[in-house]
Amino acid sequence: MFEKAVFVTAILTFIVHFSLIMLSNMGIIPPEIAGGANQNPIHAIYTPFTIILIFEIYLLVYYLPSSITSYLGKQYEVIALIFIRQIFSNLASLSEEYAIVELERLRMLSYDFIGLLVLFLLIFCFYKLSGNKETRFNEQNAKSSIAEKRFIISKKIMAFVLMLLFVGLFIGSLFGSNSPEFTIANIPEIIKTINNTFFQHLFIALILSEVLLLLFTFNLTDKFHKILRNSGFIISTTLLKISFMTQGVSNMIVVLIAVAFGVAVMGVYRLYDRKLA
Repeated sequence: MFEKAVFVTAILTFIVHFSLIMLSNMGIIPPEIAGGANQNPIHAIYTPFTIILIFEIYLLVYYLPSSITSYLGKQYEVIALIFIRQIFSNLASLSEEYAIVELERLRMLSYDFIGLLVLFLLIFCFYKLSGNKETRFNEQNAKSSIAEKRFIISKKIMAFVLMLLFVGLFIGSLFGSNSPEFTIANIPEIIKTINNTFFQHLFIALILSEVLLLLFTFNLTDKFHKILRNSGFIISTTLLKISFMTQGVSNMIVVLIAVAFGVAVMGVYRLYDRKLA
């Protein structure tokens, strides 16, 4: 039901944004209402992708109680969606004139395409190594130890706290002191403000949550390879947080290093686990 609501909302926001741009370009409504004059209709894709991105963040918290690997995988998916949305924004910004400046922008855009493909491949490798990403802990399993059940309960509590925190961060990003006045004309600028504040704070919260998970793991197991895997996941998330401090090609490189490191950690963990089995 919730997924359907997100789907409908994404479609409606796309139609509304697209209609505003077209009406503005035809001179029927003031350009300020659509966020600017003579906008490319492709800009309308930015809005529904933001809705989908918010839904992915919800899924990120949703998967936390079931699997730490799925929790990290969702972080990678969120980063991928941010890049896809940015690519659409850059495509819409390209003019029809083939000047030298535009050719340079096309070259930078080609880097984004290549980086996105590599990122997509790395996410595939991560899920392939981690197994079925839908796998959940069976809380009814009689063989589960008391420590494991407490660990599951701890993750559920953490997921609930994170959900409340994310809602607070999102509202703060919308109506904070640095946010533009909430009007239809300012929606594109508000979305950019969310990018600059919400996601940076989001990944700080994710880093702290993974540190807590690592500490909980010490109470659950003393196996070195599991502790090292979770420590590696924290490093990967930290690198994702650092990526928001960079731009352009440097941003893509930092993200690819972060995800590649997570894939490498998972690969070594699987080898280690197989040798001990």
